[in-house]
Amino acid sequence: MTAEADLFPEERAFIRAAVPKRRAEFATARILARKALGTLGAVPIPLVPRPDRAPTWPSGYTGSISHCDNFCAVVVARSRDVVSLGLDVENRRELDRTMQELVLTPAERQWAAVQPEALRPTLPILIFSAKEAFYKCQYPVTRGFLDFQDVELAIDWMSGTYTARVLKPEWPAAVACLSGRFLIDDDRVGCGVELLPG
Repeated sequence: MTAEADLFPEERAFIRAAVPKRRAEFATARILARKALGTLGAVPIPLVPRPDRAPTWPSGYTGSISHCDNFCAVVVARSRDVVSLGLDVENRRELDRTMQELVLTPAERQWAAVQPEALRPTLPILIFSAKEAFYKCQYPVTRGFLDFQDVELAIDWMSGTYTARVLKPEWPAAVACLSGRFLIDDDRVGCGVELLPG
């Protein structure tokens, strides 16, 4: 029996035309999200993405989903405790030069170039993941789109933290600068950001 058997009909319909890998990722994420939400007291509902592909969460709750090869992660919270969450997990790998040019700002490239040589191959995927997590956190608040070059990071490797700052003019102050945390192991890079009330 596959994980799809535990989905709501609306969820199965959403992925009916998807390839098996995508269906498995989607189903695993929804099952994990419902279990996590259940620990907070949420009533199970279909978690079908909206037209903009952002996840739908039960009223009074927020969360974020990410997956990469053979790995899925979900974070959820009550909206009264956390306004928005952003989570991203990536396979640890070197980004090709074209992607690095797309993702890293000139200041980030300069910073990465003077870091210890052993760290340099991991820094571009870390920056990619941190920006993805930031984007997921800010989007439910702004419904605004950001390119990679619109966000610049300051990374503190020793503490496992970073600050993401929007370079785009007049971005809503509540999400114009947020701090997050990152974890790196042999296989994956994971980044998380939260926006707290007030």
